[in-house]
Amino acid sequence: MPTGSPRLRTQDGKLNQVATTLKERRKALKLTQDNLCGRLAEVTQGRWTPQWRDIVRIERGTRIVSDLEVIALCRVLDCSLIELLDTQILFQTTEN
Repeated sequence: MPTGSPRLRTQDGKLNQVATTLKERRKALKLTQDNLCGRLAEVTQGRWTPQWRDIVRIERGTRIVSDLEVIALCRVLDCSLIELLDTQILFQTTEN
């Protein structure tokens, strides 16, 4: 039986709201997931060194993204927080 409060999810069940926009923006900039990881490590001066698998999970919406990670992603992808967060998406709560 699950414990704790249900996780807040997007209407399509994702754990983060940046998934779709992140993937679209990364591809528009012609960055591979590995390239993105390298740039994130540079921008954060090595404080966040994600692996490509982390980016895959974020893009699929199966990984929660912290506010600090969102800021780093915006810097690398050269976009605003509002653009990356795509505030048009509605939320729903579901139990895990």
